This record gives sequence, C-alpha cells and structure tokens, in this order.
Amino acid sequence: MLAIKQIINSVYNSNTFLLYTKNSSECWLVDAGDADKVIDAIPEGKKLVGVLFTHTHYDHIYGINELLRQYPELILYTNEFGKIALLSPKLNCSRYHMEAEDIVCCRPENIITINEGEKLRLFSGNDSFVSVYATPGHDKSCLCYIVSGCFFSGDSYIPGLKVIASFPNSNRVDAEISQQRIIQLSRNLSLYPGHGSVEYARE
Repeated sequence: MLAIKQIINSVYNSNTFLLYTKNSSECWLVDAGDADKVIDAIPEGKKLVGVLFTHTHYDHIYGINELLRQYPELILYTNEFGKIALLSPKLNCSRYHMEAEDIVCCRPENIITINEGEKLRLFSGNDSFVSVYATPGHDKSCLCYIVSGCFFSGDSYIPGLKVIASFPNSNRVDAEISQQRIIQLSRNLSLYPGHGSVEYARE
C-alpha cells in the first residue's frame, strides 16, 4: 500500500510529497523543496531514488542540488522544456527571487524526459505504476501524475484558486483547458496539489 508524507516547504508553502511502501526500500518525491525536511522525512532503511517534477518553477525545485549531493544517483523526471529549465535560472525563475541563488542542476545527466501517456514503475517488485499527463498552461513544464488512486496536480490545479498564467512561459488558454481536464481526471481520486491541503477522495 502506498504511503504519502506531505512536506510543506519554507518557500511559498509549496508542497513536496514523499512516496514509499512498506515492502520496498525505495522512495520517491513529487517536487523538491526543503532538502533538510525531505531527508528527515525518509523512513529508516529507505533510499530516495527519483523525483517526479510537476513543473520546474523555483519553489518546486530549489532543494534538488542538496538532494543530489546526498543521493548522487537520484533520477529527475520532467518533460523536455523542464529539462532545459532545470539548467536555466531564467526559465526556472530562480534568477528573479531576491533571496535565492541561481539554480542550475548539478547533475544534468540524471535528468530523464517523460511525456503524456508514459508509465513508470515506482517500486521494484511492485505493481505501482505512475501515469503521466501533460497539463501546460501555468508553465510549459507542467505534468501531472496518477498513482494508486492519487492525483498529483502541481500548480496546474489548486482547488479554490485560479491558476496563475502570467509567467513568461504561461498560456491562459492552455491553463484553463488543463484545469478542466484535471478536474475530470481526478474525479473520485485523492488530489495532491502543489500548494495547500490534500483533498482526499470520498468513500
């Protein structure tokens, strides 16, 4: 059974989610904020093996280099635009945060691109697969994920809030299309947004 820990980060209260199971030594992240909180949250005996990025804006990626120092084999999953953005402080918006250093992923060879329709096996010896959905609008890097009855929407859909589509690589029309699509796809699933509270599926 999939276990999920919500980590509320110090930058804009973005969410990072830690995914693991009882029978696997591996664990995964959805987005990467405060590295120290992530490391503290990893259960004893488990190793962080991968990060699924919902998008590559600063507040969802800033912990990545510290995590790569701790876990040099950590694989980073994003789309083609996200791969470029992980190497560009301008595209990942870290350049525009007064308190932040420019973020450039220190291990570009660890970045793997994924696209709509792909499935990834999360845990070896387990039937937990994550399905990938492209949800552009907030940013060109936006992806959503479904695994074990859980929908990870990033900033493409945050219940009760209008999707922000004013960044240089945003698109208002795409944002609305993606939001409506997410609402349909996430029906009867638990929703894990990029900010705010989890909305658990009703029994």
